[in-house]
Amino acid sequence: MSTGRTSRRMPTPSPVLEGVVTGGSALLWYALATLLYLENQAKEPWDPDYPSERPFFLLACTAGASLLLTWGLRSLPAGRAGLLGRILDRVTRIRAAAVAVIWAALVVAAIVT
Repeated sequence: MSTGRTSRRMPTPSPVLEGVVTGGSALLWYALATLLYLENQAKEPWDPDYPSERPFFLLACTAGASLLLTWGLRSLPAGRAGLLGRILDRVTRIRAAAVAVIWAALVVAAIVT
């Protein structure tokens, strides 16, 4: 029988699953930004006003850069254990939460407008 204390930790999303979700989101945001850019370039008098593409380009570039940086740090020999590993696990959680919040905000904005 074990008398040691067990620590209750929040489950960490799988880095692969979180990477696929973040990478897929970055690609979709980039595609949306490109479509908005093209629509804004081909402006006809009867076209509705489309939002600027810059926020979506920023989202895509930030998510992609964050993902590449984390993958690069995980490939280091100390990237999976110790302090760096714990920091990268927190970054994975934060990035997963940020992607969920951004998608929720975009859905709400699409419904409201």
